[in-house]
Amino acid sequence: MAYNRNQKHRNHSSTNQRGDKPRKQFRKKLGRHEFFVEGNPSGVKVPDASTGTLERALKYLKRQMKDSDTIGKLRANKEFIKPSAKRRKQMQDAVRKQQLRDKISKEYWDKFTWIVPPSKDIGPDLPL
Repeated sequence: MAYNRNQKHRNHSSTNQRGDKPRKQFRKKLGRHEFFVEGNPSGVKVPDASTGTLERALKYLKRQMKDSDTIGKLRANKEFIKPSAKRRKQMQDAVRKQQLRDKISKEYWDKFTWIVPPSKDIGPDLPL
């Protein structure tokens, strides 16, 4: 097909190459700043009603919750643990750590070789 200046370019028409379907609408890419709510770190806004915007807003909200550890705190409060059980677990952890420190220290000192400097009259003469 030869190029003719008087002919309209197919790329500039409002339909695709075959001419039977309209082109897809241009979708504006939204950044994270579009979903940010000033002064409310645990909230997001949905900027418009286009498809996929709600899902992106939810994704951004989940990310905010994960970063601020809000979900972790909620999961920690899911089950009530008695204060005495917390103290008991804390004490058991401390005892376990101390036993491990003692074991490592004992192994170190068992393998340690004490070096006693010889008296001056025993062995070769060493320069001072």
